[in-house]
Amino acid sequence: MVVGCADQTSFGGDVDGPTVTLSEVFERRSLGKTVVIEGRIHDVCRDEGCWFIVSDRSRELTVRYVDENGLGIPVISQGSRVRVKGRVRDTIIGRSRIPELRATGVCFTAE
Repeated sequence: MVVGCADQTSFGGDVDGPTVTLSEVFERRSLGKTVVIEGRIHDVCRDEGCWFIVSDRSRELTVRYVDENGLGIPVISQGSRVRVKGRVRDTIIGRSRIPELRATGVCFTAE
């Protein structure tokens, strides 16, 4: 499904394109690719909104987003439905390498 963000609150660039599941993002072949995901915001950085966690019922993924002015998404966004476009990259936590998304666009969608 391809969904745009007309008449929705958005940040950064467009988030057009087919969506992938978070399970697909966790596959190694997604590393370095630009993808679009959808889900619900589970948690948000309380300082500046520079990171948030998106859940799609099966997985959770950390998304990092900061615009050209150094601002993130609203810190009151927890629980919102969202569509995000960005590049999948690795982050190292302890001895584990897990994917995270470096977002170029974020769009809050209607329920």
